[in-house]
Order: sequence, then C-alpha cells, then structure tokens
Amino acid sequence: MAGKEKLESYSHKMVHAGDFPVVTDSGTVASGETIHELMPITLGADGKIKAVTADTVADVYGLAAENAEEGEEVVYYLTGEFFGSAIEVPVGKTAADFKAPFRKIGIFLVDTDNATA
Repeated sequence: MAGKEKLESYSHKMVHAGDFPVVTDSGTVASGETIHELMPITLGADGKIKAVTADTVADVYGLAAENAEEGEEVVYYLTGEFFGSAIEVPVGKTAADFKAPFRKIGIFLVDTDNATA
C-alpha cells in the first residue's frame, strides 16, 4: 500500500531500578573490543574502554550505555541504580557477581537473585 511503512517492533526493557543520580562519561573503545549496551566495562592500561571479563570483574569501571565498536566513542554510566536482570555479564558470571564491585563505584544493582546468567 502506498504511504504505509512497516514499523519495527520495540520491546521495552526495564533498566533503571530507582532514582539514584545517574552520571555518565564517555571514552574510546580499545582495539579488538566490541562493547554492548549494559555491559560492564573497564579501562585498559592505555585508558581505553574494554569489556569486563570473568577475570576482571573486580576492575569494573562502569556500565556501557550503548553499543560501540573498536575506535568508536561509547557513553557509559558511572553511577545509577539498575536491575541486575538488565545487564550483560561475561560467560560464567552472574549479575550477583557484580553487586559488590559496582557498589564501590556508585552503581547499585537490585534484583540480582532473579537475574539469569
């Protein structure tokens, strides 16, 4: 039909779990890295953004606010309150594994007991 377009479907995702102040920053994604929205991130020795791995959970620096590829700028959360079920964790880890490391930097996870691996 002329004048009609197919609209993409949108699935609403509950991310923010409260009204704790949200602060963001941005940085460049390190070489060889792909960052996904709501993925815990860390800073490499060169100051560039890297995905947290199962071995670097304690070094978490923030939570990615968007998708980005190597060399691109990515916005990330430095503070806020988020549902544990909304974050993307490394294989072998759960949102509960990030509760204490995130708390130290001002990110608070709720409902981590119900989050899936």
